Formats: sequence, C-alpha cells, structure tokens
Amino acid sequence: MFRYFFRSICTFSFWRYALFSAEALGKLLATIGAIYLFMELMDFLSIYTKDRYSSFAIIPIIAVAVLFVVVTRRPVARVSYKAPHRDYRFEVKIGDIFAENADVVISTNTTFDTDMASGLIAVDSLQGQLAIQVFQGNTDEIDRQLAEGLRQHPHVIRADAKGKKEEFPIGTVAKVTAPGRIYYFVAMSRLNEHGTARSTLHDIDDALEGLWKFVGDQGELRPIAIPLMGTGRGRVELPRKKMIERIAQSFADASRDKIFSNRLAILVRPQDAENFGVNLFEVRDYLVRSLHT
Repeated sequence: MFRYFFRSICTFSFWRYALFSAEALGKLLATIGAIYLFMELMDFLSIYTKDRYSSFAIIPIIAVAVLFVVVTRRPVARVSYKAPHRDYRFEVKIGDIFAENADVVISTNTTFDTDMASGLIAVDSLQGQLAIQVFQGNTDEIDRQLAEGLRQHPHVIRADAKGKKEEFPIGTVAKVTAPGRIYYFVAMSRLNEHGTARSTLHDIDDALEGLWKFVGDQGELRPIAIPLMGTGRGRVELPRKKMIERIAQSFADASRDKIFSNRLAILVRPQDAENFGVNLFEVRDYLVRSLHT
C-alpha cells in the first residue's frame, strides 16, 4: 500500500482534501487555537512567558498546525458518499471483496465456466478465489447452483467452446448462495476458441444493466460489493478510476425508479491500486461533483 499512499500525496485532490476542505480548515483553526491556548497556559504559569517570543511566533504555530492536519488526514483506503435526497450510499474501498459484509458480484463468462483444473478459470481470479475461500474448492456445488439458476434463461450451443457448451447472453445473472451471503454471477465476457476472455465497454454496460434488474427483482435489499468488472481478464481498455465512475453511475441510474440496495461497495484490489495509481480522493471528487442521481 506504500506506493498507493505516496501517489495519493502527490495529487492536487489529496491536498484539497487535506488542507483546503471545510473540514480541514476547521481542524487547522482548532489546532492553532489549541497551540495558542497551551502557550497562554505556559505564560500564566510563568514557564515560558510572552516576552520571550516575538509576534512572528505565529509562523511556526501555523506551520506546526498545518503539519498536524496533513499527518492526521493521510491517504485513505476507503471513501464514502451518500447520494443527496436518496436512500443509498457508495463506498469505494481498497481491499478484499470477500471480507465485505455484503452480497458479492462475481463477473464471469457467457458459458459460466468454473473449471480451474484445466486452467480455464484462473485460481487467482475472483471466481477461483470464491471457489477456494468459500466452497473449499468444490466447484461441483457451484455448478449445481448455477445450472439451477440458469435453467429458465435462453441460450445457444457453442460447439467450439473449450468448456461448457451452453452460452448465455451478456447480462445473464445466476445466484449462488452460501451461509448468510449471495453471490451474483453475471456474464460480462466471452471466451474465444482458445479459452481467453474478452469484454467490451458495451458488454460491461449490458452486464451491469442485467445485474441491477436481477437484483431488483430477486435481491434481498442487502449491501452489494462489486469488483472493477472487465479491468482484469476482461481486458477492457478503461482506467480503473473511470470504471469506478461507470459502475457508480450505472447503479445510480438503475436506482432512480426503485431502491434495491442501500449500499454499493466498489472494491479495488490493493495491487491494482498500487500498479494503476487509483486515487480515492479523485474518485470521491467525481462522486460529489459529477454523479447524476
């Protein structure tokens, strides 16, 4: 996380948050007041009297106060934004999506493959980690629940597919449940004849639209945690920050007619935050200024 913190400090958004926001200004004035009160106390007790320092002492006082405010408002791994006049909030976090107290979105391919043994699904992918961490590697149970959830969905047969042959439209969603949690598998990419996944921005938009509709119809009004869909093995050419904005706006658009979740947590993997310079201060600026709710 060190590189992430360093890169955040080097941005204007951080300094606007650290020093030039109303909250920061209030903290700065309170700190200056506390330092001055301490000096008055020292003078009253004759430990360090006013005649021993000049009026220019205000300069080091302000410098110490600024340093204190900046140190206490260091880069963060989470930002939150409550949509005005709406009953939902956004959270953007750097961390493990499976540690969230929320139902989890799992991005997958249109054939809903789960086979890790052949390498079709990578062990370190979101699907692979779900199978290992939650189902102890038992992909048969995941397949059983997926088959049940997909039974009523239209599909075509792909004879050239490397794994499962039944292919569903982008945006198809199936639920997989574990104790106390729902995992929404949403088709957002296609596998080619070599088993390589690829997605487009249009696919991501369609997948999100299908996801919100499904959750609105069959969800439990619980918090939802979602990854940055398409930015990994989906190979979508869009910066992580822009994908966060796209997901947030899609959720806001879908929530105009009805609320299907009171909290959307958008999760960024720590290594992505470092490698691609994800800046949560810039993300929060977007949510406050540009998100249409």
